[in-house]
Amino acid sequence: MKKLLPILLCAAILLAGCSKSGDSETTSSGSEASSVSEAVSSEETSEAASDSASQGSEAEEVAQTENLDSAVAALEAVNPINNPMAYSDFDVENTLMLNKDNLVAYKGDVSNTQSDCGLVFVAQAKEGKAEEVESELQAYKESLTANNLYAEFADLTALAKDARIVRNGNYVAMVIASVDVGDYTEIDKVLETALNF
Repeated sequence: MKKLLPILLCAAILLAGCSKSGDSETTSSGSEASSVSEAVSSEETSEAASDSASQGSEAEEVAQTENLDSAVAALEAVNPINNPMAYSDFDVENTLMLNKDNLVAYKGDVSNTQSDCGLVFVAQAKEGKAEEVESELQAYKESLTANNLYAEFADLTALAKDARIVRNGNYVAMVIASVDVGDYTEIDKVLETALNF
């Protein structure tokens, strides 16, 4: 029994040592787990902050509908659109061929009469995108006048060739004179100030 006692004591000490090192491993793995969880939570916080910052910058580009309304009204006062048809999202993308990702808002009308080509369109572009919108409207203007096959539409083609495209800040306007108006004298005067917001 005396010989067994020292062996039992040694075993008890070894077990106590093992459990202490196990506790320290548990403690260190616990602190590692809390470090990882802190890192993940700080990463989520920074992602949330960057998401809200990007939403904030998008929110800054609010549609200025009163500006669009006043510009279109001023232009249509000197260039009335016969049988007007308002531009829809479909028309903007598939007729005018504009990239909607470049636009904050737009407003405009086009004549829904085959014998007229009157058009008034004003767009509020996103920050830094007005030049792209202007280029896309130029391409649309060129597409209108690329085909001169029909002599009966020669007057419409001539008016479309002279279409006005004006950019001021983040606003871009395109105007084609109606057949009843016939020229751009008054339109040009209004375009000098219509986009001054």
